[in-house]
Amino acid sequence: MTGAPVQSFGHRVEYRGSGVTDGVFAEWCWDGQRLTVKNDRYGFYPLFYYQCPGEICVSPSITALVEQGATTELDAASLSVFFRLGFFLGEDTPFLRIRALPPDARLEWANGELTIAAASRIAPVPLALSRDAAIDGYVELFRQAIRRRPPGGEFAIPLSGGRDSRHIAFELHAQGQRPAFCVTTRRFPPYNDQDVRVATLVAGRLGVKHVVVDQPASRLHLEEEKNRRTHFCSDEHAWYLTVSDYLRNRVDTLYDGIAGDVLSAGLFLTPELVRLFGEGRGNEIANGLIGSRVANSEDTLYKLLEPRLFRAAGKDIAIERLAREVARHLDAPNPTASFFFWNRTRREVALAPYAIFSHVQTMYAPFVDRDVFEFLTALPSGFFLDHTFHDEAIRRGYPEFADIPYEDKNVPGPGDRSHMTKFGRELAWQVLGKRRPRLMRTAFLLPRLTLCLLSERHPPWYLILATYLNQLEVMVRSTKSDDSPDWTKPLRARFGNA
Repeated sequence: MTGAPVQSFGHRVEYRGSGVTDGVFAEWCWDGQRLTVKNDRYGFYPLFYYQCPGEICVSPSITALVEQGATTELDAASLSVFFRLGFFLGEDTPFLRIRALPPDARLEWANGELTIAAASRIAPVPLALSRDAAIDGYVELFRQAIRRRPPGGEFAIPLSGGRDSRHIAFELHAQGQRPAFCVTTRRFPPYNDQDVRVATLVAGRLGVKHVVVDQPASRLHLEEEKNRRTHFCSDEHAWYLTVSDYLRNRVDTLYDGIAGDVLSAGLFLTPELVRLFGEGRGNEIANGLIGSRVANSEDTLYKLLEPRLFRAAGKDIAIERLAREVARHLDAPNPTASFFFWNRTRREVALAPYAIFSHVQTMYAPFVDRDVFEFLTALPSGFFLDHTFHDEAIRRGYPEFADIPYEDKNVPGPGDRSHMTKFGRELAWQVLGKRRPRLMRTAFLLPRLTLCLLSERHPPWYLILATYLNQLEVMVRSTKSDDSPDWTKPLRARFGNA
């Protein structure tokens, strides 16, 4: 045995007099004979495990599992979804033998035998409420959620121009809780600075100090660090690293707005998705989700990925994997929200507060308070189709702040794209100075990287994926004695040696 025999992460919230434990946490205990691993009901705190005959390894870090000897065979079916949506489904990871712990799970390993019991996702009984009554209920339950989560020590609020962080800030203010400061980061160009503009207005009205953090010059460094700190399970969050680093050792408690958008603002909800989910059209839903991503991305993937990897991680495989996951949510009152909550929110968005910010002592997530969550998920999707449900709740709960605008994502951002030009050049020097890439087509990638060294032209979006693949290949190669990436083994069985 190596490592800590007993370990816990995250935070618990005890509901006085009810015997209910809430919060976001993960823990394990090894007593010399039996390993027991548990986590929270949402599975938000990232915990991964690897098992082979005679041994098991558990960690909040995939990199740590690999360093301890976990097999780095790539999971092409799981990657097929990640390449197209930017997040993994269910318990998938980039590696075939490394799995994420399911939500509300109890893992036990004793005498070489592994058992995992996870609570099934039970669809709530739909509530028979008017939309107006539902908004009132949301306002009151959210107030209760904040009361259950009083700050410990110095605390701050990461503040954006949207709804979730504002709702938290307003309610803390209403309860007499004053943060040391609010903090906002600028986004990479060409995104606009609406977050900063609107967050400044909110903080000013609350009379709270507002800190604005700038992005560093090197985008490549942030992308690589983001991949490591999100365990190679997200294509987002690089911009958030600067806030995490700024807050290190400054505060004891933070509040994160995770899930407020998908549960109460109708994120991703459209009449077409409501119809398709209602009719159980899993394949059409999967096709639509993939088609909503970057234009011509399928053609770019074909050109970028090594041919055998592209075939093993093809669009048809992604649709099949997506359709299976979609089927698990068809019985929910709001199946679109259910799908995105248990996949994108759980497996990607949660990596910001509970991986990138893992150094913070307590990271509260009031929108997944048990009562708030069960209330919102029992409401029909029709309540959220116009995307104003959360706006009305905030306006009704805090009318004195109703005049403060939200960010306008349609405002043009700065024309300066020099950071992406620098990013392309840094990646070019890194890849061109190493052995020939084995996960990407060199005939496609290398000329374009060379062009980054010679041109001021804005580098293409897929260089972010190229950065990810380059790091993934380094990890695979670091565990092998020969020059063949681990993914060739499972692919040979399906496609032969060609």
